[in-house]
Amino acid sequence: MAIALTEDQLSLAESINDYYRRTDALEQTRARLESPTLDLPGDWARYAELGWLGIHLPEDVGGAGMGMSEAAVVVEELAAVLAPGPVLPTVWASALLAAIGTPEQQQLSLPGLADGTVVGAVGSVPEGLASRDADGAFRLAGPVQVLGGMEADLILLTVGADVLAFDRVQLGSVDAESMDPTRSVAFISADGPVQPRMELPGAAELAQAIGRVLAAAEATGVTRACQNMAVDYAKQRQAFGRAIGSFQAIKHILANVLVDQQLSMAQAWDAAGILAGAPEQRSLAAAAAVVTALPAAVSAAEQNVQVHGAIGYTREHDAHLYMRRAGVLSMMFSVVAARREIAAATAAGVRRESGIDLPPEAEGHRAQAREFVAQLGSAAGAERRELFVDSGYAIAHWPRPWGRGAGAVEQLVLDEELRGQERPEYGIGEWVLRTVVDHGTQEQLDRYVRTSLLGKITWCQLFSEPGAGSDAAGVTTKAKRAEGGWIVNGQKTWTSGGHTSTHGMATIRTNPDAAKHKGISMMLIDMAAPGLTVRPIQDSRGVELFAEVFFDDVFVADEDVLGAVDGGWGVARSALGNERVTIGRDRLGLDLSYDLFALYAAVRGDAGLDQSIADLVAEDLALAALTRRIAEQAVRGGASGPEGAVLKLVGSEHTQRLATVSLAVAGEAGALEAKALNELQRSFLYARYSTLAGGTSEVLRNQIAELILGLPREQSLR
Repeated sequence: MAIALTEDQLSLAESINDYYRRTDALEQTRARLESPTLDLPGDWARYAELGWLGIHLPEDVGGAGMGMSEAAVVVEELAAVLAPGPVLPTVWASALLAAIGTPEQQQLSLPGLADGTVVGAVGSVPEGLASRDADGAFRLAGPVQVLGGMEADLILLTVGADVLAFDRVQLGSVDAESMDPTRSVAFISADGPVQPRMELPGAAELAQAIGRVLAAAEATGVTRACQNMAVDYAKQRQAFGRAIGSFQAIKHILANVLVDQQLSMAQAWDAAGILAGAPEQRSLAAAAAVVTALPAAVSAAEQNVQVHGAIGYTREHDAHLYMRRAGVLSMMFSVVAARREIAAATAAGVRRESGIDLPPEAEGHRAQAREFVAQLGSAAGAERRELFVDSGYAIAHWPRPWGRGAGAVEQLVLDEELRGQERPEYGIGEWVLRTVVDHGTQEQLDRYVRTSLLGKITWCQLFSEPGAGSDAAGVTTKAKRAEGGWIVNGQKTWTSGGHTSTHGMATIRTNPDAAKHKGISMMLIDMAAPGLTVRPIQDSRGVELFAEVFFDDVFVADEDVLGAVDGGWGVARSALGNERVTIGRDRLGLDLSYDLFALYAAVRGDAGLDQSIADLVAEDLALAALTRRIAEQAVRGGASGPEGAVLKLVGSEHTQRLATVSLAVAGEAGALEAKALNELQRSFLYARYSTLAGGTSEVLRNQIAELILGLPREQSLR
């Protein structure tokens, strides 16, 4: 999935892709590699004619009147095909001038930048390298690296908090011989006094943010292209008698690339959308985008070569061209500096603020929700729960009569209006019961749904077995026909809440002669039934979190078979889908009674700890951005993509990283009270559960590779 989200953005992306279905950008790039040149590419004028260079600029200077989100789309799509030319530097320069230049400066520079007759570039002067004479003349004590500097006509340099603009002919320039043949890197110098053509006071922070956002967008395009290239090859390349994409090692490599691409895309999209916002907010978002997207692009390019093997390492193959682009991006936009800034901002108390713009229909839902809150008043206990259930607000997205059939807009409104209200919690029961709603008979619906919503019946899921683990189809618990029902024997284990639930939903093998995924039936189990034994299991903290359940001649009536006999695998897949969607949208992180980042602020200074905090914050912001993007897409009526699986996978591993970093911070602080320290240690132990519940991370990576990327399954499992 790419950055483009709105109808206009999708059309823009498609127009670029359509152009490059007829024009081979890689052929142009390879030609520049074999015969290096600093000339602009032959179709540079077409870039301008198609509006790509000025997509974000006002119409009165020749732009398309759109914004930086659309500029990010252009940069990403051009990077995906590795189109040559200094598009990023030119867009960077024009975006800064459009945002903060005076009307005179804009009229002087933007028309040329939009129509391609002026090429722009932006560079950052290291501290202490620049000086100003009494008359304002500018000097450099050494060279400054500038991306696209050799092609540029107009060069903007950040000097302290300001930005100074020069004609390139005013400055010295030497080609740094970049390994990326698509555009130059120049060493810019100013040995003698040079008067700036324009000055933009206080613009350095915004300049850096814009550059980082565009770099992140470009990196996202590189990652996506490398992912597609590697996946296509893994499906076709045969080794040891089968496609290499069927090997789990390859699947996990490519699943990780997809995850990186999704997080990078979400952060670039989010950061582009907030460039017009408060400085501390855009700076944090832009720095996080760089920390996520640039290493992801380098890794994707490297893994693309690895998947291809020796052929990927040759000059004739295209893989190294993407490595060149990713490597130069990483060199020019320092991830190390971005990490330092995230750590400093976090210690200073900066937190990312965000929201979603809702359509006008939201106000009707808001009025109804506020009316419901007023009705709740001081109601408590069973009365309060009954009000939630009868109104449909208990689980609003469920179909009527149990929910409200709430769409994405109403759900988002309810999240806002019911925040702080004590709401019914169903845990696993929510997705188990939803499976009953989807597959149950009318009698089952009447018997179970409302009673469960009122909290009188609680549910567990009886899928896992001692010899199966995450293999939900590895069912050996079996049932034999009896008068009016079935006699069940076998064992389930790792049943979360099995010792506290009144009922369970179980996969039972009813036809032992059928194939593995056939002959399974779904049954609704009374946990107090004769012959059923429940033994709690303590987790590593000593908490009874789950249980093992033994069936010894347990009778299950025909009316408690959910769905068709021997058709339980389809029901189970539905249930697992409900589970993963629910887990994916749960709050990420640990419930801690202290502020980890406030504690970190008191001990920061260790470089290793600063990097750990910065990476943790960047990942948290990426997950939040991906969650917001899912919501935005749902509001627009778009189809869901791979985001839910990514949230589940990364969210669970993020929880573990949070727990580990928390221990490190606590060790540096050495000042936590006993209660908080004990809580932290217990959270560290509990965090391991997050990559086991709902399917292990390894199994989920296989599913991402097979179901999303389309890699072949293991031959023995077909």
